[in-house]
Amino acid sequence: MGKGQWQKQLVKWRRHLHQYPELSFEEKQTTAYIIRQIKGLPGVLIQSGRDQIGLDTGVIATVGDGERPVIGLRADIDALPISEMTKAPYQSCHTGVMHACGHDGHTAMLIGAVYFLSSLYEANLLHGTVKCIFQPAEETEDQFGKTGAQYVLNSGALDEVEACFALHLDPDIPIGEVKLKAGVAMANVDTFTVTIKGTGGHGAYPEQSVDPIYLSSLILPYLYSLPSRQTSALEPSVLSVCQITGGVSSNVIPSEVTIRGTMRTYSEKARNHLSAELDKGLAQIEALGGSYRLHLHHGEPALINDPDMVSVLSNAIRLVEPNVAIHSIPYGLGGEDFSHITKQIPGAMMFLGAADQNNMKTSLHQPSFCFDERALEIGTHTLVKAALLLMKKGGIEGGT
Repeated sequence: MGKGQWQKQLVKWRRHLHQYPELSFEEKQTTAYIIRQIKGLPGVLIQSGRDQIGLDTGVIATVGDGERPVIGLRADIDALPISEMTKAPYQSCHTGVMHACGHDGHTAMLIGAVYFLSSLYEANLLHGTVKCIFQPAEETEDQFGKTGAQYVLNSGALDEVEACFALHLDPDIPIGEVKLKAGVAMANVDTFTVTIKGTGGHGAYPEQSVDPIYLSSLILPYLYSLPSRQTSALEPSVLSVCQITGGVSSNVIPSEVTIRGTMRTYSEKARNHLSAELDKGLAQIEALGGSYRLHLHHGEPALINDPDMVSVLSNAIRLVEPNVAIHSIPYGLGGEDFSHITKQIPGAMMFLGAADQNNMKTSLHQPSFCFDERALEIGTHTLVKAALLLMKKGGIEGGT
C-alpha cells in the first residue's frame, strides 16, 4: 500500500474501534476485531485468552521466529464510561461508553505496525522478534486492585521482552510535536476512601447527635492542604476529593459519610509522606467525638522512561518526522499502567501531538475528545522504526 492508502486504512481501523468501544476487562469484540485484522499475516503468531496472556481479553501478536532481540510494542484497547458529544459520523454506538483517551488510535497504530513488521519478515528483513501487545484494562482496576498490564506481566507472556515502547496521543499539542522525557514522566496513582462515622439523629436536634457531615466539612480543608502545606513545592503532588456521599433525607442527620479521592505524586518520598499525613490528620475526627476508617490503595507507580529507550524513540521519530519538535517535559500528574511494564522492562512512552484543528478545546477523558487522524501514520511508522533501530543495535545489551 502507498502512503495515502495506509492512512485511509489506519483511519478505517480507528473509526471502527471508535464506534464500538468497550470498557476495561470487557473488550471481547475489540479483541475479536483485532484478531480478524491480523490473522493469517506471514510470520505472525497470535496469543489470546487467560491461559496465554493472563486475561480473557487482549491480544499479543508476535512477529518473527523468536530471534533476539525481542522487543515489545504496546497499545491499550479499552474505553471509558463517558457519553460522547462529538457528533462525529463514527460516534460511539454504545451509550455511555467512549474512546475518550485515544486508545482506538493506539490500537489502530499497532495493527498497522503488525502489517509493516509482517511485510519485513516476509522479505527476510526482520532481524529480531517483536511482540505487539494489545493490552486490555489500562483505565480501570478490577476488584483485586489490578490493571491489565499486571495480568499480562504475571502471565509470563513478556518474560523474553528486552525493551518495550508505547505511544500516547496528545490532543494538547499539534502534529509535528511530541513530549518525550527520560526519568519520571507520569505520576504514582493512589486512591483513598474515608468513612466518617457519627451517631446521626433528627435534623432539628443536632445537639443530640455527632454529625458526620459537619465533621467532613472540618476535615476537607485539611485534605486540600496536604499538597501545599505538607509537601515541598519542589515535589509535584495533587490531592483531589472526587466523591462525597451521605444522608438520604433533608431532616435526618446521617450516621456516616464517605469521602473518596485520589493522590498523585512523582516521587516515592512524596507518596509515602502524603499517605502518612493523610492518616495522621484524620485523627482530629476522634477528638470531636466521631470515628473514621481509612482505606488507602496504592495503584500504578510513576511512569519512568529509560534514558536509552528515550534515545531510541527520539531517533525513531526524527527519522519519521525530521522537523519534529521534541519537548523534554513531564506529561502531567495523570497515571498510566504502562508504568508496571517499565518497572520490569526497560522502556519508554512518548506523547504524540495530535491536536484536532477543529476542536482545540478538547482534552483527554472529555466527552468532546477527538484528535487529528494524521497522527496515526506517524505513530505507526515511529513504533516500527523504534523496533528496527533497537534490532540494528543488537538489543539493549548491544547499547543504544
